[in-house]
Amino acid sequence: MTVTEVKGKLLKVSDARRRIQQWINYTKRNCGGLRLQGTYIKVYLRELMKWLRKSLPLSYDRRSRAFTISLAVAFGSILCGGSYYFRGTKKRLRSYSAPRPFLRRTRSQTLLASGARIMYISQDKISQEDQDERSVRDSERSKSRKNNTKKVYISKRDGEVFERDKYLFKAVEQSSARHSQIFYSRFLNQMSAIVKILIPSWFDKNVILLSLEVLFLIMRTWLSLFVARLDGQIVRDIIAGRGKRFLGDLAFWFAIAVPASYTNGAIKFLQRRLSLNFRVYLTRYVHDMYLDDRLAFYKLAFDSQSNSSVIKNIDNSIANDVTKFCDAICSVFADIAKPVIDLVFFAVYLRDNLGTLGVIGIFANYFITGYILRKYTPPLGRLASEKSSADGDYYNYLANMGSNSEEIAFYQGTKVERAKVKELYDTLYAKTMQIDQSKFNYTMIEDYILKYTWSALGYVFASIPIVITTLSSGVNLENSNMRDFIVNKRLMLSLADAGSRLMHSIKDISQLTGYTNRIFILLCALHRVHFRRFNYGAYPLNGGEMRYGGGGKEMVGGTIQRNFNGIRLENIDVIIPSKRAGKGAKLIAGLTFQVPPVIQPSLSQANSTQDLDKNFDPNVPLFDSMGASLLILGPNSCGKSSIQRIIAEIWPVYNKNGLLSIPAASNLFCVPQKPYFTRGGTFRDQIIYPMSSDEFFDRGLKDRSLVQILKEVRLDYLVRRHAGWSYMDAVADWKDVLSGGEKQRMNFARILFHKPRFVVMDESTNAISVDMEDYLFQLLAKYRFNFITISQRPGLIKYHDMLLEIGVNGDGTWQLQALGTAEAITSIDNEIDTLKNQLADVDKLQEQRAVLKKKLQVV
Repeated sequence: MTVTEVKGKLLKVSDARRRIQQWINYTKRNCGGLRLQGTYIKVYLRELMKWLRKSLPLSYDRRSRAFTISLAVAFGSILCGGSYYFRGTKKRLRSYSAPRPFLRRTRSQTLLASGARIMYISQDKISQEDQDERSVRDSERSKSRKNNTKKVYISKRDGEVFERDKYLFKAVEQSSARHSQIFYSRFLNQMSAIVKILIPSWFDKNVILLSLEVLFLIMRTWLSLFVARLDGQIVRDIIAGRGKRFLGDLAFWFAIAVPASYTNGAIKFLQRRLSLNFRVYLTRYVHDMYLDDRLAFYKLAFDSQSNSSVIKNIDNSIANDVTKFCDAICSVFADIAKPVIDLVFFAVYLRDNLGTLGVIGIFANYFITGYILRKYTPPLGRLASEKSSADGDYYNYLANMGSNSEEIAFYQGTKVERAKVKELYDTLYAKTMQIDQSKFNYTMIEDYILKYTWSALGYVFASIPIVITTLSSGVNLENSNMRDFIVNKRLMLSLADAGSRLMHSIKDISQLTGYTNRIFILLCALHRVHFRRFNYGAYPLNGGEMRYGGGGKEMVGGTIQRNFNGIRLENIDVIIPSKRAGKGAKLIAGLTFQVPPVIQPSLSQANSTQDLDKNFDPNVPLFDSMGASLLILGPNSCGKSSIQRIIAEIWPVYNKNGLLSIPAASNLFCVPQKPYFTRGGTFRDQIIYPMSSDEFFDRGLKDRSLVQILKEVRLDYLVRRHAGWSYMDAVADWKDVLSGGEKQRMNFARILFHKPRFVVMDESTNAISVDMEDYLFQLLAKYRFNFITISQRPGLIKYHDMLLEIGVNGDGTWQLQALGTAEAITSIDNEIDTLKNQLADVDKLQEQRAVLKKKLQVV
């Protein structure tokens, strides 16, 4: 481009600017006869708006103000939402350059070092109404998304909130048991306790979302009232033949549709967002109690008050009932708030047209209708709760079949399982049909009253002012009457629709009552078992008033000493937890032992806590001192496994003079009788359990140390089974992939990885060959572990230093002895004599077998 062409373009631009400036100056000098030359822009705009109000008709002035306010609210909300997302994008971009904070990622959430969380909520499940509204293209697009989740940030929770809420739920639960008050509502009391979880403070973001939803509901009602007036004006323009006014009103109709459509979309979005936030808050509240260090998920089995199906199917309650409750409460709020706002606005407007008596007649009609519908409303809350319970039973049984499919296949139990599944499905089908049948009569009465009776009464009330005006004046003003009738008719239909939705909400409230009761039962049970003085469902035996948590403080009186350099039980009664507490079934009385027998106070704390950051070295012993070992021997059901439960603190010490001394949690590792493997985890996750893979890599640990551990327990062939070390990242259902012996050897691999000073094992080698069993116990001695073995096989005596025999006389007595002494040798000799006597009976059994074979041949 040449210099001449550039200069020509610059001249054209300057000429255009000059012409625009001349036009603005001309407008200032000649705008409606106003002389505004040389005034400030603020004064100019104020004077211009005054001139427009005087020049335009009054109806257009009202419309312009309505349209301006609507657009201002719409664009204001868009601006606020845009600034919010812009700020979030700016923070994310800034985080890329800043150093990343320390965090630990789990499967459903990220736990920050500050205690805050980022939860990932799946959005794959959408309502049937939303599915109908979506087009085929949008549904296919949503199905093609690989990661359809919503990320929600949650701040750190106050640790004392559960202690405070415990007394709140206790008071509501006790008042529900009495309910002798005149004005008492069990539903409202339960809801008042749950709302404190959903909206913890007045400055919470849920309050903002709720306020915005109310604001948009009011705005939608106001726009509906404005559209009703505009509808009557358009009909009047058509009848009067005013073409220009008709086109102007029609153009305004399309203009007002913009904020009206935005308002409807904003209400739906806020309702879904509020439901999602409620679900996040309530789910986190349940998780924090259900899955914390107090082992509420285990103690629920001992809560005698939790006889409800909600606790029996607690997985269904947490996964489904919480979601249904949050959706229902947001839906009911919108279904009640919108009709109430409509009734207020429309009643105020109709009072000027119909008079006070007309409005009173309308509301009298509503009260009569509400009374009739309330009388014929079925107990949908109870039915919905029963259906949810039947659904949970059916789902849990199918899940149990999937978990034990191999065992069922071995037993050939298909017929029995099919009959049981059919029975549970028939129960679910019957509960579902009961709800549908109970709705039939109610729906028929509801449709007759709300759709037809109210429409007819709407025409009657809308015609009253026109008939009265015509009879009083004797003149029929068709244009004015037509406009008033259209406006009144539209408002009456809107009022009838608001009333019908308010009546429909009676049914929704009934269903919400059922969901609220189930959530309240769940939270009350969790608060009981989460209580520090939980007494495992025990009741006072003197008939006194039951205290919160299932009894008084005297129910569990044992003393627990933690951070002890050993395992010590002194005068402990092993009692099965029950309602009778210390008076229940006693398995062992006054049990006393200590491992190791002599505690070394000079042992440093550094030696008692191993450094997991160091990789495994098979050539270096884990501990300086030699480890002690104890074998707990006894028959079935004598209380051997109960000793492990007491050491792990999942069973209480009832007797007051009992003392339990245990090491720190990092120095104690309990191996249960049934090996556990995480579902959907990698092979690495199975070895390092209960450590997470994120913590494993954060500590700088390497897979080569895991491979070395697998070599130590003779499982390294599993790594060679596939593509080398990449097998560590393989995901499978490991409880079905590994054999029984491999599962038990994985427990020994976990012991070598976590390096605890004290190990308690329950039947940990009963599926392993004799030679491998000998090797594994020698491995524990090589690395100098202190271990306690629970078994019923005397052959394990040679691997231990002490022997604790339970049920010597079959009455729960016990005997502790050091192996290598005369008493221990005598005990072993007695065991040998018992085995010889059993072998002597083999000859007799073989003779009986031969006789039976001869009889069969004769037959």
